[in-house]
Amino acid sequence: MTVFGVGCAGGIVAEILHWWNLRQAEQLPAYRVSLFYWGVTAAMIIAGGFVAWLYFGGRAEGIIAFHVGISTPLILQKLVTSVPQPAGAKNVIARPAPSLRNFFTW
Repeated sequence: MTVFGVGCAGGIVAEILHWWNLRQAEQLPAYRVSLFYWGVTAAMIIAGGFVAWLYFGGRAEGIIAFHVGISTPLILQKLVTSVPQPAGAKNVIARPAPSLRNFFTW
């Protein structure tokens, strides 16, 4: 459980860094009150802990487990945003429905 917890701590730090980068924004993003956003955020934090546990089992150096935990959400973000978007009009101004792709394009 320690490796899992340290991995989750890394996932939390990734989220804190995201909000730290938004500290000087003129307007906070609308998704800050979305249950979908916070649900996916919790899933990414848990994924960080799970991947650290998957890699190392019950024994790992703390900093390595933390590193895996912080990098897991970032790797998943890169994977999701690299999937090609379907063809269609791109210049229509509309608020997109919540999706995993939109979650990862902050």
